[in-house]
Amino acid sequence: MTQTLLVNKSDFADVALVSTDEAPLADGFIRVSVGPWALTSNNITYMAVGEQIGYWKFFEPKAYGINMDGFGRMPVWGYAEVTESNCEGVSVGTMIYGFLPITQSFDMKPVKLTPLGFQDGNDHRTALHPVYNGYTFIENDPSFAAHRDLQPVLRPLFTTSFLIDDLLADESFFGAEQVLLLSASSKTAMGTAYCLKQRGNIKVAGLTSEGNKAFTQDTGFYDDVYTYDTITDMNPDVKTVVVDMAGNGKVMATVYEHFEENILYNCMVGKSHWDGAPPRTPKLGAPPVMFFAPDRVKIRMKKWGGEGFAKNLAALWLPFCETAKDWLSLEESHEVTDLLKTYKDFLDGNASPAKGYLFKI
Repeated sequence: MTQTLLVNKSDFADVALVSTDEAPLADGFIRVSVGPWALTSNNITYMAVGEQIGYWKFFEPKAYGINMDGFGRMPVWGYAEVTESNCEGVSVGTMIYGFLPITQSFDMKPVKLTPLGFQDGNDHRTALHPVYNGYTFIENDPSFAAHRDLQPVLRPLFTTSFLIDDLLADESFFGAEQVLLLSASSKTAMGTAYCLKQRGNIKVAGLTSEGNKAFTQDTGFYDDVYTYDTITDMNPDVKTVVVDMAGNGKVMATVYEHFEENILYNCMVGKSHWDGAPPRTPKLGAPPVMFFAPDRVKIRMKKWGGEGFAKNLAALWLPFCETAKDWLSLEESHEVTDLLKTYKDFLDGNASPAKGYLFKI
């Protein structure tokens, strides 16, 4: 038997922990024990745009013999250990890193094997985006040698941060004087602010809740930090790029009303305010443009190649990890009750930005 967590796709607060029998392992497949993996606000975004972008499809319950209509599995990033193998080239005990369901174990079909990893060739996954379908043998990848515990919490988020910074710089910030990040205490926003700060040629401002303001300021990644109820304290004449991690239409409407035509670009990245009103089409200012990190990866991989991409990412990733000792503490639990409490905190916007959460059920 193995347990898995299911989420109602129309009501994220409705979750179910179900048990299923494990069938004999098929030829060409491996079975992995899942965890530890990280829970972040990014996982809420995956669900909020799950139908639009396809995140619900990666671990479709019916493809794994689980029949609960209307429910799906929220994807997470983390580690897994191979516990059984009928696949030549992947031995028991191998540790992998990648996109995972919240479950105790599941079966994968390694294809396109290289010394560094593989793609999951399960029938329902072959048409999905390879960025989310690739798995790394962590012992063979030197980028996992340091900060191993931080990797599930920060690595996928910082990769997005790196790509946002790269896009904005490549476009000369669309002529703006500042970048304004919403949900500024989120780890993806902080990573973006960190990258922008290293450039030194653009002002970096953040919008966050009153409760997270002091934490956000203390990171040192932002030049200015405002709260959602002090938006009008900002100078409306400053030409601004918005990077929206929150996805709250009400907040965004206020930002547009304040800056009007001085919003030169609006980069929609996340939806940490998952239950907020959808954004309205602005009367003045550049309309929102959805940012999809894998599309930017394709552009940079074509120009830099795999080795060049890894080198450029590592130049910022490793020092960013070093800063984490000053603002991030990790908590790991194997208790379902802890997982459900933390999950609810993320849904309600109450999870501490100063903590990283790792789980294994």
